[in-house]
Amino acid sequence: MTQRMLEAFPGALETSVRMAAVGLGPEDHPTSSSLIHESYQHSWGSLLLGGETLAIPYRHYQAPGACLEDLQAEHVRQAWLTRSHDGRVREHALTTLLATPAPWHVPFVVQLCGEYVVEIGALVQEFATCLARQPDQIIASYRDFWIWNPRYIELTHARAASYWAAYYRRKSSFTLYPPNAALRQIEAVIGGRRGRP
Repeated sequence: MTQRMLEAFPGALETSVRMAAVGLGPEDHPTSSSLIHESYQHSWGSLLLGGETLAIPYRHYQAPGACLEDLQAEHVRQAWLTRSHDGRVREHALTTLLATPAPWHVPFVVQLCGEYVVEIGALVQEFATCLARQPDQIIASYRDFWIWNPRYIELTHARAASYWAAYYRRKSSFTLYPPNAALRQIEAVIGGRRGRP
């Protein structure tokens, strides 16, 4: 499992990843080898962050474990837990990440806009509403992620639309649907959708 975690984070975080891996609960089921975008990888491309290709699992089945004293290792663990099979664990992990955003958090946050738990999407929307007040480095990290991953962003928009159509069409307009609103708000701050440089 440590190797899977190392593949999901930038290389500069290796020490923190190894610390974060210690103490995670055992898997109840084997972690799927499916990446966030594996089924679309051929047509949508790889997931890039800072020029590195990341391999983030869609879901894993590990218990959170006790909090870590090392703050960066704890943030790595919380980012990993955004991929948990348990929605309550994903929600808690996201709340932790959004409280102290870092540039490498971006793929873990954005992915949640293409998933089905609207309450988690609402947390991203709340963060996106305040994104313009974040430090320039955080705004730039979202802008760069959009530039490096246009196909992935397109896929995330499509997934948000699909979940809205399947489960929320009768409850709200797509404009107000939190995952869609979050993506649109981020794009408003970073200057819209962008293609590869």
